[in-house]
Amino acid sequence: MSEQILSIQDLSVIYKTDLETVYAVNHISLDLNAGETLGLVGETGAGKTTTALGVMGLLPERTARVTSGRILLQGDDLLKKKELEMQRVRGEKISMIFQDPMTALNPVLTVEDQIGEALYLHNAEELTAAQISKRVEAILEQVGIPKERKKEYPYQFSGGMRQRVVIAIALVCNPLLLIADEPTTALDVTIQAQILSMICDLQRHFGTSVIMITHDLGIVAETCDKVGIMYAGQIVEYGTLEDIFTGDRHHPYTVGLFNSIPSLTDHARRLKPIEGLMPDPTSLPEGCAFAPRCQSCMEICKRQAPPVIDRDGHRICCHLFGTEGEGKA
Repeated sequence: MSEQILSIQDLSVIYKTDLETVYAVNHISLDLNAGETLGLVGETGAGKTTTALGVMGLLPERTARVTSGRILLQGDDLLKKKELEMQRVRGEKISMIFQDPMTALNPVLTVEDQIGEALYLHNAEELTAAQISKRVEAILEQVGIPKERKKEYPYQFSGGMRQRVVIAIALVCNPLLLIADEPTTALDVTIQAQILSMICDLQRHFGTSVIMITHDLGIVAETCDKVGIMYAGQIVEYGTLEDIFTGDRHHPYTVGLFNSIPSLTDHARRLKPIEGLMPDPTSLPEGCAFAPRCQSCMEICKRQAPPVIDRDGHRICCHLFGTEGEGKA
């Protein structure tokens, strides 16, 4: 049985200002084992990035509050750690690939300096400057960048190459967990495929666990072992890749996501977009958050939060599969 690397239990996060409170993440739970890839899928604003920032301990100090839950990394609760302790965890045990490589990189430092910084912070006592330089060269070669370019600056690289540099920074210390926050969003289709293939190859090489944040179910099908479907800060469906893609029961939101994907075989099939918008996170509706957009909505959905139906680890948060709603679609 694989070792459990990450366990998020009943996590809730709010953003609080003088004017309003944003309920960004609401009581989510998920697990990730060694070497696995978990896909977090959902529309913009579903809470995917907030979840990742919570794991990294990078939530904004002034506005963000974790109101409940635990984030266990190999059984160690990250929410109980102070900032100095989290600095030791970041890079060495958990790393993150951010959406925009241009803003993630420092424009006035060379690629070598930025990759080597992580090694210096976590291995200064064990590695000499020459050894750090050699390790930088090795990781650059592994992500497909000639080592001769290590003295260059981010502006001298293309978008795809900058993303490779960000991946090199994330993996240089061989972390237990890699969080990839939509790592291919700003790239063209060909480069997207190259980046995803490289992440998978590096994952197999280093044995790293991965959280892949995306809104693209095609990426999920190619790379993930487990899938969490997020909506309005909640995990509405969670299971293995087979549960989500071939199972016989799905949350209506998951069905809507699949209906929004173009078919390569049935050219006559029209797309069925999910009508309406995600609810205002400052004022979530009573009952099920998806009810205003759900074609299978029942009266109970509007007034009562749905139960979590768990069938052999495949969890669906919906009244349709509860005792009162079974078969009443």
